[in-house]
Amino acid sequence: MIKVLLPKSVLLLYHKTLAVLANVYYRFPSRKLIVIGVTGTKGKSSAVLMITRILEEAGYKVGSSNTIFFKTGEKEWSNDTKQGMPGRFKLQRLLSQMVGSGCTHAVIEVTSEGILQNRHWGIAFDAAVFTNLSPEHIESHGSFAAYREAKAVIFKNLAKSYQKNEYSIVSLRAPRGYSGQAPRSNPEINSGIAAQRVASLWLASVASTLPRNDNGRSTIKKVIVANRLDSEAPYFLKFPAQEKWGVWGNCGQAEEIAGEKKLCASDIREGAKGVSFTVEGRFIQMSLPGVFMAHNAMLAMAVALALGASLTSCKEALEKISFIPGRLQAIDAGQNFKVMVDYAHEPRSFESVLEVGRRQALGHKLIVVFGVTGGGRDKAKRPIMGELAAQGADYVILTTDDPYNDDPEKLINDIVPGINKTGKSEGENWWRVVDRRQAMQKAFQLASAGDVVLLLGKGSEQVMAVAGKLVPWNDEEVAREILRKIQETRNNNQTRYNIQ
Repeated sequence: MIKVLLPKSVLLLYHKTLAVLANVYYRFPSRKLIVIGVTGTKGKSSAVLMITRILEEAGYKVGSSNTIFFKTGEKEWSNDTKQGMPGRFKLQRLLSQMVGSGCTHAVIEVTSEGILQNRHWGIAFDAAVFTNLSPEHIESHGSFAAYREAKAVIFKNLAKSYQKNEYSIVSLRAPRGYSGQAPRSNPEINSGIAAQRVASLWLASVASTLPRNDNGRSTIKKVIVANRLDSEAPYFLKFPAQEKWGVWGNCGQAEEIAGEKKLCASDIREGAKGVSFTVEGRFIQMSLPGVFMAHNAMLAMAVALALGASLTSCKEALEKISFIPGRLQAIDAGQNFKVMVDYAHEPRSFESVLEVGRRQALGHKLIVVFGVTGGGRDKAKRPIMGELAAQGADYVILTTDDPYNDDPEKLINDIVPGINKTGKSEGENWWRVVDRRQAMQKAFQLASAGDVVLLLGKGSEQVMAVAGKLVPWNDEEVAREILRKIQETRNNNQTRYNIQ
């Protein structure tokens, strides 16, 4: 409450002071890591996860911070903080733990809210990744232009960020080298040479690919990667960097742009197994649905390639990802209809996910369960999301998301005008069920064989923000629990019928 009453200038100084103190206390740990920052409106967590998995496949020891999980080398745990970018001391402690566990790389989700609070201050980024941009958090930033400016901060500062070399990173923590293993791409891993020799060869091979400074030392290059399919990409690519990558969709859309490497795919298709595409002759079959997942994957590939990973590592890592928690995650408890959990919580992501849901339904019903976030967040998008849901789905069930201190029923009322614009009737093809568990149950009761139920807004989150408290909640767990009970009831009824 005190922070709310403070003038903005004092609050900014407060955040900056905490950031400085956190960096000093933990001794600027990001200077000992190759740090990749991923920002944008949607796709951040998916891209972070994919980059992390590719770098691990290439043999590096990787740390990560994102909306879905935290990771320090081998240790990985769910993010239960409701923050895509942790506070200053938490984030610096996490980076310090990555260094302590022997990580060479850190892949970080960077949020505009985090930028406003200087959570990025002192982090020495080496690569900045832009996914896409659409209006969000406008109340916090004041305008879309200000929102874009916040997203661009790590790009603006990239070239001026602390310059690292192979001595500060590589020689201290060569991936698996000093324990007798080198990155998997190194053919000498199984040749039986001494561990020190392996590490030395690996260090030399990496160092030879790096630009050199005036002292002759190999430096870690600064890289910008941007989604060229987004109209805002040129803005993020205009900032200085030693290497820039433009990532396109199909190669037919790609353009040759001076001073910029390009990555594009041919034959992007979504099938029963998931989305597939071909890059430079390598066919990649992912288990994830949605063409936008292919675009996220190509962003991850561009970053990894820029940092020295191979196409083989990219392909093998991406094909091993069976699902991404809370991102079009399928929930199978034996029911005869599909249930998918997704984090979609703004209009653009809503459209993308509804499109996937409609394709998955194959002529059957599409049922959507969602609510909106309280706390004064993005009020303008509420009726828009209602309209999109009503247009894209057969049945819509409005419920609670993260109300914070707001009245959940009032939040639902803010969505209703958008639904009313489509002509749908309450009680016939849309309902309001404040309790999220009961809303899920209603959706499952409405579903028949072949239908698709989308549970949107919460994704993989482990808590719900209600009346100033964080209450344990996870859509996947609750959905499985309800579906199991439904199946048990049906099985018991069938048993009784057979006995009779």
